[in-house]
Amino acid sequence: MSKYNSRRKWTPKRKMEIVLETLQSDTKLAEVCRREGLAPNMVYKWRKQLMHSAEAVFARKKDEREDPQIIRMTAENQRMKDVIAEITAENLVLKKTLSD
Repeated sequence: MSKYNSRRKWTPKRKMEIVLETLQSDTKLAEVCRREGLAPNMVYKWRKQLMHSAEAVFARKKDEREDPQIIRMTAENQRMKDVIAEITAENLVLKKTLSD
């Protein structure tokens, strides 16, 4: 029985260490696989899994809500800007009326 036929359980941490070693170091994939007793296609599979899960780490979840306090303050800020715009418009109308 060859070393590739025996099934072993790899911890997620160890899988990541192996994948990162093959990506970062000058050590060739074949050397790491020989040393660890892995088939190269298994390392490629782990790389693919890591890359797909890494995308999820950086992606913003659609159902993720903003802090309610930020939402409330944003609405209040917009309301205040609207009030200021209205008062400024009224002020300009009054100035125009008084100057005539």
